[in-house]
Amino acid sequence: MNRILGHILALAALWMAVAGCNIWSGYGPEDGLSELSISVSVSNTPAMPTKAVTINPNDYIGALNDGEKMQTLRIVIVRENGVVEHNRYMDFYGEIKRAYTEVSNITFKVYGPEKKDVYLFVNENTLQPDGLGGQKKLVDYDFNALTPGSAFPKDAISALLVTLSENNEEVPLALPMSEHHTIDMPANDYHADLYVTRASTKFTYIFDNQSNVDLSLDGLTISKASRKEYYMPRITYTGNPLAGGTYSVSDYQVPNVENNEYYVFQKTYQSGVPVPAGAVTSTYGGGPINLYILEGKYKADETDQTKRYSMSVTMNGTVYTEYFDNLPQLPRNTHVVVLITFKSYNAELDVQWTVDVYPYEEVWLEPGFGQ
Repeated sequence: MNRILGHILALAALWMAVAGCNIWSGYGPEDGLSELSISVSVSNTPAMPTKAVTINPNDYIGALNDGEKMQTLRIVIVRENGVVEHNRYMDFYGEIKRAYTEVSNITFKVYGPEKKDVYLFVNENTLQPDGLGGQKKLVDYDFNALTPGSAFPKDAISALLVTLSENNEEVPLALPMSEHHTIDMPANDYHADLYVTRASTKFTYIFDNQSNVDLSLDGLTISKASRKEYYMPRITYTGNPLAGGTYSVSDYQVPNVENNEYYVFQKTYQSGVPVPAGAVTSTYGGGPINLYILEGKYKADETDQTKRYSMSVTMNGTVYTEYFDNLPQLPRNTHVVVLITFKSYNAELDVQWTVDVYPYEEVWLEPGFGQ
């Protein structure tokens, strides 16, 4: 009898401990669990060719390498009472060196019906120089600390920053990505298709040298680059990205105060990048020049939005400058493809610029620049 009583008391104590934990607050043993299945996508745009076969900038809108894809993925599910229900970390790159633009049907056992906040954190281990000769995490946070049963630190996560300090510093690969979704979990099994947003902007440069002069790219600049941005996107969409069809960015928030902490991004090529005559140059072993900087929201004095951002390239020691004529602002996940054509007329180099922003809709942007 004492042994039976002991078992009963032990089970009662265990139930009281579980019931007292915040994750189960308000739920009794009669409440069942349902299966929540989640698929996560970066985007669904076409893949980029391995080498330049045309000079059409449309061929350059896909992901260039694994650094633009999901190498790690963390899914944190938060109950409507603000308590972490699940925190699952997946490393696709640790052993098998795989990176994905879509991960399908990740399942969880969850309570419902209730609203769930789903936080997606991608490539959280990316490092950057610390200014002291070492490295530090690009996103300075321990996501392992979001343990099930603990209160989710919503304000702290929302305030996380990605920062760059040097004028020539880029967002390192693998690109950080994140997103916050809210779903209505029913009492039965449910599937949710979710997406993540890259916490960077991308610039692709393609050179078409139609002149009879061999050129060398010595450097380039991009004006009004930002030194910091929020890690979690603060974007307002026109339309619903989850519903498919047409949607666009109508507004977004940045941590910069007015026009502080903007600068001219400068890239210098000490040995020069060959741009031979009579060829379309995709440099560095078959790929174009790709640069990654932070999103910005510079408040220009000019009312003409075609003269808000400018760029320059230095060829054979001469600087050529032009505006990004269809780039009124620079939110994250923007991909700007620049095709620069060089022609010779009467021994003087003529430069023509074609700038395309991908993907974009009537407003000016639709998220996603990779496959």
